[in-house]
Amino acid sequence: MTDAIWFILMGVLFVLLGILFIVLGWLIWKKQKMNLIIRYHCDKVREENKEAYCKLAGIGVLLMGLGFLLSGIFTVFFQSVFTFIPMAAGLVIGIALLISAVVKYNH
Repeated sequence: MTDAIWFILMGVLFVLLGILFIVLGWLIWKKQKMNLIIRYHCDKVREENKEAYCKLAGIGVLLMGLGFLLSGIFTVFFQSVFTFIPMAAGLVIGIALLISAVVKYNH
């Protein structure tokens, strides 16, 4: 497989994965679908903290999806290794938000 085809394939897969994460993040944040989160990470969340927990966790998942989406678009058009920077940044920030949500509300 040539490099151009590989970058296009990776870009399309990242865009699809980004869209999936954005939809999941939106469902967790706005619709408060805690069943999309592993039960262990939300079993001790009190009812009064459910909205704040879902907001923080949903934004974290949404940011991961946004990072994947941007990396996918950049990969298709620019075909450079540096196009993976938005994905890495989205993952780091998103995972940090998920961890902070669990630490803050699941005790």
